[in-house]
Amino acid sequence: MGNKRLARLGTWMLAAGVLLLMVGEAVYAGEPKPTRMSLYDMFIMSTFTDAIGFFDMVSIYLCSLASTALIVEHCITIRRANVVPELSVAQIKTMFDERRFREALEFCQNDPSFVAAVVHAGLIEAANGYDAMENAMQDAASERTARLYRKIEWLNLLGNVAPMFGLWGTIWGMMVAFGTIAAKGGKANPSDLSGGIMIALVSTFSGLFVAIPSLSAYSIFKTRIEHLSTEAALVAEELLANFKPSAGV
Repeated sequence: MGNKRLARLGTWMLAAGVLLLMVGEAVYAGEPKPTRMSLYDMFIMSTFTDAIGFFDMVSIYLCSLASTALIVEHCITIRRANVVPELSVAQIKTMFDERRFREALEFCQNDPSFVAAVVHAGLIEAANGYDAMENAMQDAASERTARLYRKIEWLNLLGNVAPMFGLWGTIWGMMVAFGTIAAKGGKANPSDLSGGIMIALVSTFSGLFVAIPSLSAYSIFKTRIEHLSTEAALVAEELLANFKPSAGV
């Protein structure tokens, strides 16, 4: 009984909400709707008002395109399937178990993954003992990690440069607004100032719109690189554990 009452009450509440919505739309339809420039028109006006605004907004657009392309590329390349691929790890382990070390060396040399590069560096130093292998693996892991960090540093650059372009546009918009006031002898109307103020705000908005996802993605990829590089180094060390003197090899 309780469930039926709740269902009945919910039905009545839904019907009442729909009725109120219909009444509200009917009342609102009879009133004059406020006019507002669309976001598209704001960007068009801010971009093509003058040469400085054009250069500023186009620079922000280019930063946005570059940031989007880098984020997509990093999502594809900086992932576990590329850094520590399970198939490559399994193949290397099988070769080691079957003592096919030369074949494993050639495989790691041709495999583009992070873990294969670390294992390859260790195998090259096999004749010099495990300590030399361990040092070579650490150097290779550090070099590969630094390479990945340099790769994502462009996102950090774009995330810091885009707000600077936005600030540039903000200052230029305010210069336009105050220049209009000066030209009008201090008696400018709000409509005279709206163009410069809109340029300032659209530029700020655009710069932040590029910076926020760029810096967020940079932080995410940086954390991912830390985790994946550590995992790859540990997997490589585990694969070469049989070369330790204590293992009797």
